[in-house]
Amino acid sequence: MEKLIVATRGSRLALVQTEIVCRMLADVGVETEIRTITTAGDRDRIHALVKIGGRGIFVREIERELLCGEADIAVHSAKDLPYQLAEGLLIAGTPRAADPRDALVLLQGKELCPGDVVGTGSPRRIQEIHRQLPELTFRDIRGNVTTRLHKLERGEYAAIVLAMAGIERLGLDMDRFQVLPFAVDQVIPAGCQGIIGIECRKGDKDLVRLLQQISDPETWRRFQWERKLFCSMKVDCSCPVGIHCRLGDKEQMEIMAMVDGKRAQRMGKEKDGTALCQSLKEELYDGR
Repeated sequence: MEKLIVATRGSRLALVQTEIVCRMLADVGVETEIRTITTAGDRDRIHALVKIGGRGIFVREIERELLCGEADIAVHSAKDLPYQLAEGLLIAGTPRAADPRDALVLLQGKELCPGDVVGTGSPRRIQEIHRQLPELTFRDIRGNVTTRLHKLERGEYAAIVLAMAGIERLGLDMDRFQVLPFAVDQVIPAGCQGIIGIECRKGDKDLVRLLQQISDPETWRRFQWERKLFCSMKVDCSCPVGIHCRLGDKEQMEIMAMVDGKRAQRMGKEKDGTALCQSLKEELYDGR
């Protein structure tokens, strides 16, 4: 196979995730070249994401590179994918997922007090953490992980919320901070949080097969179920939505979700996963 052009955002985390994919491809003898794209979400560092496009704001411009043939594959944080990918494209691969949990991050020695300000612009995180810690207040925060940590150190916030996957993949020195992860049933993650999605053109059959071969099977299954439920709901980008699937032994699965503060979960055999997702969707979303 000829050298593959890999499109990605230029943030440090996006590049780290892209390098994970490139190393996996190198292991099977495929040469790659990274092409960085500045998206609308990268250009606007001021406004809350829900106000400037929500899901898809980090994806659409990268997809255009695939559609016009300037890139062969694209690497995304799967949680950022919109309901509908561009016509002719698909997610063909998912490397092993990182930790899906959200975490509250504070300076060492700091304790939260009623009224303290927590930095997050995610309606889902606000909804879920407020349920756990109703005495806290929330204010929007933008910027990459390092920028957010600097804002925390400067005292702009008493705490911030970060994805454990980002902390893990960036290999950050967190000695100055307390990292307090929430269990997935305390704060339900965004659908596909911690998963890298590799996108390509549907017509590139050999490439689709290659990306499926380098995927982690369990991560791929989790991606499929969480994505299936998310795409079936099609809620507005400003509506808080969390989805997480746990795969157990003997082909068992548990899928939990939250829509606008309402929670539900289902457990059963994975072969009945479609029916479990449909039942969950009906309880949470239909008739809203």
